Amino acid sequence: MAERPEGAEVVAAVQRVFRDGLLSGKSAFVPAWDAWTEPTAADLRVRFVDHPDESSDTFLVKLRRQLDGAPDETITLAAELLFVNMAPLVPEQIGLPKKREILGEVLSWTERPVAVPADLESGLGGFINGGQGFLNYRWAQFQILVLLVERLAGLPLPERESILGDPWRFRAECFAVQESEGHKKGRAQIHILLYLLFPDVFQPIASVYHKQEILKAFAADLPEPIGDQDRDLLTLHQTLEARSGAPVDFYAEPWQGSWRRRAAEHAQRGWLVRGYNVDGTNFVPSWLDQGYCSLAWRDVPEIPADSGKPQVQRAVAEAMPDASAQLRGQATYQLHAFLSVMKPGDVIVTVTPHDVHVGTLQGPPSYDLSDGPDNARRRPVRWATADRPLRRAQLPEAVQAQLTRPPAVYDISSVAAELAERAGLEDVVAEPLIEADVTKPLELPSVTEELAAQLLMPQDWLRETAEQLQEQRQLVFHGPPGTGKTYLARALARHLAGPDRVELVQFHPSYTYEDFFEGFRPVRGENGSVVFDVVPGPLKLLAERARTDPSNPYILIIDEINRANLAKVFGELYFLLEYREEPVTTQYSPHDPFHLPGNLFVIGTMNTADRSIALVDAAMRRRFAFRRLSPELPPVRGLLERWLRARGLPDTAARLLDALNSRLGDADRAIGPSYLMKPSAARPEGLDLIWRTQILPLLEDQLYGTGIDVEEEYGLTALNAAWVEER
Repeated sequence: MAERPEGAEVVAAVQRVFRDGLLSGKSAFVPAWDAWTEPTAADLRVRFVDHPDESSDTFLVKLRRQLDGAPDETITLAAELLFVNMAPLVPEQIGLPKKREILGEVLSWTERPVAVPADLESGLGGFINGGQGFLNYRWAQFQILVLLVERLAGLPLPERESILGDPWRFRAECFAVQESEGHKKGRAQIHILLYLLFPDVFQPIASVYHKQEILKAFAADLPEPIGDQDRDLLTLHQTLEARSGAPVDFYAEPWQGSWRRRAAEHAQRGWLVRGYNVDGTNFVPSWLDQGYCSLAWRDVPEIPADSGKPQVQRAVAEAMPDASAQLRGQATYQLHAFLSVMKPGDVIVTVTPHDVHVGTLQGPPSYDLSDGPDNARRRPVRWATADRPLRRAQLPEAVQAQLTRPPAVYDISSVAAELAERAGLEDVVAEPLIEADVTKPLELPSVTEELAAQLLMPQDWLRETAEQLQEQRQLVFHGPPGTGKTYLARALARHLAGPDRVELVQFHPSYTYEDFFEGFRPVRGENGSVVFDVVPGPLKLLAERARTDPSNPYILIIDEINRANLAKVFGELYFLLEYREEPVTTQYSPHDPFHLPGNLFVIGTMNTADRSIALVDAAMRRRFAFRRLSPELPPVRGLLERWLRARGLPDTAARLLDALNSRLGDADRAIGPSYLMKPSAARPEGLDLIWRTQILPLLEDQLYGTGIDVEEEYGLTALNAAWVEER
């Protein structure tokens, strides 16, 4: 355990729940209950494994239906297995509040009160990143745990003790359960559980793919591998520690870089290759019959396999001198991808109007003109669906959207795992494709009491706002000045995505599409010269980060979103706000269609004193959810008073602000509390300064031309006099 000291509490907690549970038969949450017995595990297996819920509801909703009417012991066993499942995951995957929320919900289904013991909660911190596949296939991991507990609980106690004391026997039992299920979706649970129970033998690695890549990268340090991944990793780990004289963590430098780079270069990908209508010819039947796929570009002669992009570019330029730059760019991208980027083992997909065929790439390219130039450039493919094609209409929307992309060759890694699974190629899918899978929903973290207390806002309102963002993907906070729109947007975004995955831009009248997405910008060329190149803007940069990290949410905050000309700034991107994952051709990169990843969210802020929401472009109103922040409505109503009370300050500022807004009588011109949420506002001289230098000038600007004397009508003297008179 030396390489992961931060996991000691998690390891101890899981061993107490899992190992002690199997040895004693008793619940770790309620020690008097016989939860870890064969009859209880069998009851859970009948309810969950034998009667799967195939609906599209969330895991917890389905689990509740499956456990309806179950004994308290069965429900408690389910909760403790979820504890084992979630405890090791890092907060970036499932935060501590979310873990507590899930366990609390499951335990609330019991008739007798049950709670997670306080001394076990310290084991929920997490230290292993299980990857997106671990989140996508929680049902499969839970299923393996249920079957494993039933299998072991049915053995005599001496046999159980022997298995739980022998790491290799325990691993054999785990793999036997996995093989009985006939799929690999839950295997990450096995690898994590092995480490948690035997941290001195196994590595804290959830991915079989990562284990393979580590062993390949350090092959020279393991002169006599025996072919058993875990035993070889143990030997490798011991060898490297002895040589370096320091703990070795394969997910930390200098060790991580050695295998991560190699893994990135050899990562499995998915490709769409079009063969249905190539200048009027349908090559797909020939592909399926003879086991290949092909790429035309008849004007371009044979290009050597594994050619670099510059070589392909030169060949295209020579063969197509009169073609437009856009057409040459498309040819270069597709030919280079087909000849050099596509690797054996990649998932290959082709489509007809109604069917989808899936296979795996088997070898390098070849060039044969015997069937004509449109079918000459070939790659061998083992098609899995030649006799049983997938039906396009039955595929998830996210998959169908990827299949409409115009290029003849295109990277569709984000849906390849889903297609491979449906084609019966589950065993060939590696973790990179599972990690990239966009067809599984990404759940935002839950809104906590701590966040509500920090913002002094109702938790229910914040939770509803987060749910709207989850559903709509785009949301705007709108209201008059000083209502905390930007502060709330930043605080909520950092809570939901983490500070490192949040970016903020501010729109203004001169802001353009080129500023926001991409455009030509001067950059330094050779010998100090200046050249113009296409430079990505904040939206494209964040989208690329989100696309390579699909297991986490990313949030772009657009402050003062209504101050720019939105139709010009967004351009064709308006389409993507409504149709995520469906690509569009962009102005400056027409050869590389762009799509917005599903894990990228947008929060805008809009000052209604500048512009009414009714005047906002109708296309934008349709694509965004709107949340009003107004002094006379929750959650802003009473916010200043709550802020003052929390700091033990007098409520004078809150009373005067309410009087001001009441006298204004216009919700869009009302003044928000943030102007006065400062310690100086509690002092008469400080309040007077804020009123004279910030609030009254704002009102003078808003009421210009109305003939109203702002000082006389809305100054502190007038408001105080009115308040005294009312009393």
